[in-house]
Amino acid sequence: MTDRTTLIAVALTALLVGSIAGAGFAGLFGDDGTAEADLDPENTLLTGTTDPELATFASDDAFVEYFRDASSGIRSGGPTALPPTDDDGVALEGGSSREPDSTTDTADPGGNAASERGDRTEPRHSRTNVQEAGLDEPDVLKTDGESAYYATYRYTSRWAETSIVDVSDPAAPRTVGSIPLSGDLLLANDTLVVLGNQQAAGYDVSDPEDPERLWRNDLEATVETARLYDGDLYLVLVDRPGSDPCPIVPYGDTAIECTDVVRPATQADADAVYTAARVDPETGSLESEESVVGSRSLSATYVSENGIYLSYTRSTDRYELQRSFLGSENGSDLFDATARNRLAALETIDISQRAKAVELQEILTDWYGRMDDGERKAARQAFQDGLRDYVAAHHRDLSTTGIVRIDIEGELSVEASGEVPGTPLNQFSMDEHDDHLRIATTIPRTHGLDSENDVYVLDSDLETVGSVTGLGVDERIYSVRFEGDEGYVVTYREIDPFYTLDLSNPTNPTVDGELKLPGFSTYLHPLEDDLVLGIGQEDRRPKATLFDVSDPENPIELDSEILTEEYYSAVSRTHTAFLQDETHGVFFMPGGEQSYVFDYTGGELEEVARVDLGGAGARAMYVDDYLYVFGENQAVVIDETNWEVVNRHEL
Repeated sequence: MTDRTTLIAVALTALLVGSIAGAGFAGLFGDDGTAEADLDPENTLLTGTTDPELATFASDDAFVEYFRDASSGIRSGGPTALPPTDDDGVALEGGSSREPDSTTDTADPGGNAASERGDRTEPRHSRTNVQEAGLDEPDVLKTDGESAYYATYRYTSRWAETSIVDVSDPAAPRTVGSIPLSGDLLLANDTLVVLGNQQAAGYDVSDPEDPERLWRNDLEATVETARLYDGDLYLVLVDRPGSDPCPIVPYGDTAIECTDVVRPATQADADAVYTAARVDPETGSLESEESVVGSRSLSATYVSENGIYLSYTRSTDRYELQRSFLGSENGSDLFDATARNRLAALETIDISQRAKAVELQEILTDWYGRMDDGERKAARQAFQDGLRDYVAAHHRDLSTTGIVRIDIEGELSVEASGEVPGTPLNQFSMDEHDDHLRIATTIPRTHGLDSENDVYVLDSDLETVGSVTGLGVDERIYSVRFEGDEGYVVTYREIDPFYTLDLSNPTNPTVDGELKLPGFSTYLHPLEDDLVLGIGQEDRRPKATLFDVSDPENPIELDSEILTEEYYSAVSRTHTAFLQDETHGVFFMPGGEQSYVFDYTGGELEEVARVDLGGAGARAMYVDDYLYVFGENQAVVIDETNWEVVNRHEL
């Protein structure tokens, strides 16, 4: 029996018992004249970002195999995908360089407000704060100016419901009814769509005092996000394949065959299937759908008027990195013939990446063991230095983001795909403008290399045509906002660099200016021309900052306010908690103990109202000149002409 045959037999036996850790392949190879073998450079070197080809699965078994391969490697993603290493370049357990995620940005601040104060011909009311004007997003509060719908699920796990409040007389609200289902809401004319935990439903609210359920469908998947656009409801549903995944049934009783799921031709960090679905909001019927392999961690979903952009990550695990280094020009000369033989044989064995990483460590240990002390020290240093140099040369190849665009005109279908280095923060990391996609990503810290942050511009085929790289060295992105030909990026580790970008030339984007100040912004909102609001933290307290960007090369901090009595604002979690009333020149910012209204006119922040709800504020809306602030079980109504409380309404 040959060494290689023995190796295969032992590997298969180890797989049958569930683990190969400690199998000790090194002892199976003797230095007995075995023919020298080398890794094939074409199969071992890192390829970096690619123009990913898309395919579907040949069978249900191929689907299961793809997800098993993705989960078997050390592919926990992004900044933790390549953990700290010891002197031999071997990953150490624990330790992530990435702080917890936070959410960013907004849009559509003014609702249907009149252009000037005091000059209005019809009642006005606010709309949910969204990323793209014209694409409504789900939230727990909706209003049409006559009725308000408020879902209380965030406070109660049982008997949750959606309250219906008559606000036709905005100074005197009345609760007129309720719906026995709670969740995120979307209002399509007289149909209220409720996206609950395990079901979605539509209610006819043409008579708010007597809502009637029109339809209900079970949800076997998580609603990642939703949009209401041009009368259609778009859902992005996430299903995590289990032990018997095929077919996938994410919405109602509609089954999606695993062989219809679109995937990248190369292995990705796949742990979920994303299904984009178009639904008739009045009937709940599924009109069109498309499913794509995706990653829950360090990915983002963005929706424009033209398409749904889904992303997945592709990270380099420990074995893949070390194998690639040892197959490179500099790394291949380190090993002796015996070690090279063992590594080449290991590459041919059909076992998990995690198992191969264990066996590669055995090969390294055996290689060092054949040296005297002086040779061993030199070999360890050469391996460590060579691996660090290899990582430095391939820093942007180690964690990449694949992007798939599903066009929404006609039948939903994948029309383009691309790939960029790094990982995005959230939906606001992407933006479509003039047939180009802009995406901001963080290149994670690894192997002693500092993190960096980039912005890439992709054309309609999702091919990269321009980039700005190296922002915020040794920091990560905390917020992003793209606005027309301009971009704003905040990075942070110890200070908050606020970058302004010129994106007017897609093939040559540039950094215009940079402003450093204490704290950080997790949320960026263009209040008006040349004025951007940042909401974040300083010294663990919520902070609001006004930026003057009239001179992009020299952004200025006009004013800031720190909520010294607060520890948290819901704006850091979701942009829908923020509200701007452009007519009155104010914005609403909830806190953990009280809620706040600030005037921002004249480039200064002035607190004009502080609302006590007996706890955290949740959402706010306005109807005419009355501001409603909603909490756990009541809504406070404020007259915006004098900022006095005129009503406290129990829900």
